[in-house]
Amino acid sequence: MPAIITHDFFGRDMYESAKELIGTQEEELRAFLLGNQGPDPLFFLVITPRARFKNALKIGSLMHRLDPAALLVALKEGLEALEDDEQGVGRAFLAGFLCHYLLDRNMHPFVYSQQYALCDAGIEGLTRKNGNDVHAEIEREFDEMILFKKTGRTVRTFKPYRDILQANDATLAALSKMVEFASIKALRVFPAPDAFAASVKNYRFAMRAFYSPAQHRANVVAFAETRILRRGGSFFKAMSHRDRAEATSAFDNREHATWENPFTHEVRTTGFWDIFDATKAQAQDALRAIMLPTFDVAAAELVTGGLDFSGRPAPLRPDALNPNAPND
Repeated sequence: MPAIITHDFFGRDMYESAKELIGTQEEELRAFLLGNQGPDPLFFLVITPRARFKNALKIGSLMHRLDPAALLVALKEGLEALEDDEQGVGRAFLAGFLCHYLLDRNMHPFVYSQQYALCDAGIEGLTRKNGNDVHAEIEREFDEMILFKKTGRTVRTFKPYRDILQANDATLAALSKMVEFASIKALRVFPAPDAFAASVKNYRFAMRAFYSPAQHRANVVAFAETRILRRGGSFFKAMSHRDRAEATSAFDNREHATWENPFTHEVRTTGFWDIFDATKAQAQDALRAIMLPTFDVAAAELVTGGLDFSGRPAPLRPDALNPNAPND
C-alpha cells in the first residue's frame, strides 16, 4: 500500500475536483477520505485479541489479492444494506475505496521495483525476507515527501492518528455493514458485523503508537527488534514517520531513470508524481463510472483491467491465490 498520508492527500486532491459527485457534507468528506485508506485498516485487526474477529483477519489480504472488479461491485451492492440516512456516507466511502485501489494498482509496481532492487543488491543482511520492512520504508518516505510538499508541514505538527481516519461512530457502523456485505459476497468470508469499525479504531491506536517524529521511541523499538528478536530490520521504525522537511525522496525517481515493472516486465521512466497525477486523471472517469446505476462486473473490469491492488493479474477465486505471492 502507498501509506496512510499519501492516500489521504490523494483523496483530498480528488475531493476538490469531484466533491459534487462524492458529497458535500462534512461526514461524507470524512467517509470519502476513510475510503481512500481502502482495506488497509483491516490489517490492524490483528492487534485485537478477540476470537470473534478471527474470520476477518484475512479480509485485508484477500481484498488486495483477489479480483477487484467483483469486490467493487459487491461493495457498491452493499449500499443496499444501509438506511436512507446512511447512503451519503456509503457512496462517499465507495468512491474513496475506488481511489485507493487505483493509486495502489498504479503505484505498487514502482514501489516493488525499488524494493526488489534493494533486496537483491547484495547488501549484507538484506534479502527479500526483509521485503516488508523495505516496502514500508519506501512508502514512509513518500508520506513525508507529500506532506511537506503539499503543506510545508512535517509530522511534528501533522499527526496521522489525529488528522486522518476521522469518521464518527455512526459512519463507522454504516461502513462496517458495507464491508461485511462485500466480504461475504466477493470473498466468501463472514466477518463480525463490526469488524471494519474495530479495525479503524485499531489503526488509530497503531498510528499513535508509531508516532515518533524525533525517532526516540522508534529507535528503542528498533533496538529490541534487531538486537533482541534478531530481525534483519525494524518494521516499527519503517512505519514511524520522521520529522523530515523535504519535498523530495530518494525513491521518487524525479530524474526519470528507467525501471522495470516486476509483474509485466514493461520498462518505464515514470516517477512518483507522474504516477500520482496520472492516477488522478484516471480516477475522474472511474468515479463517474462507479456511480452509474449500470455499473456491473463488466463495467468494473474496464476500470480494473483485471489487475489486483499490487498491479499484478488477479485470480478470480479465493482458492486460486498463490500463497507465495508478496502481500502488502
